[in-house]
Amino acid sequence: TLREHLMERYREPLLIYARGSTLRNLGEPDELVHGFFVHFFSRTDALTRWAESGTRLRRWMMNGLVLHARGIRRDAARNRETGTLDAAGAHAASEPTAEQAFEAAWARSLLSDAATAVQAELVAEGRSPAWEVFARHIIDGRPYAECCPSLGYSVDEGRTVTRMVSIRIRRTLRELLLQEGTPEPEVVSELAALERLLEP
Repeated sequence: TLREHLMERYREPLLIYARGSTLRNLGEPDELVHGFFVHFFSRTDALTRWAESGTRLRRWMMNGLVLHARGIRRDAARNRETGTLDAAGAHAASEPTAEQAFEAAWARSLLSDAATAVQAELVAEGRSPAWEVFARHIIDGRPYAECCPSLGYSVDEGRTVTRMVSIRIRRTLRELLLQEGTPEPEVVSELAALERLLEP
């Protein structure tokens, strides 16, 4: 379902954000993120409200976690169960390190989704060796001369199929960015930012 898919994509980025920001003062990041998901998806109009907001989904989710944390902090202060946690509900932009870690985790998650989709496409087309060449060369860092012959490709053919897989992944990333609310004119810069975030 869409709900499960979004939880899978955003769980790790939100956990990384919670661990790296002052939100960690509110308790276990796992519990905080789980509570946010329960709260977010308990609203039947949650995704409609996001779509109408014009905000990128990743910003909506991160801000949603911060707002959820503010609610917890308010309740805790009201019940006097915890000390003052003035910084805990700080806006996401005030914690650039945590936000950068969130963005990097989100980028990895989006790339993983795109790669999985392209791999499935190639398998369905009976072209799984093309994926294997790409994976061995780009992901594992093996030279074409080493990974192509056993898969039935020459070095030049290996380069060609690797370009083809890269183009498909980029196309899929573009589709995912549009689905997440990225305005069309900003997709190119978002793709470039994704590539920068994913550099080692």
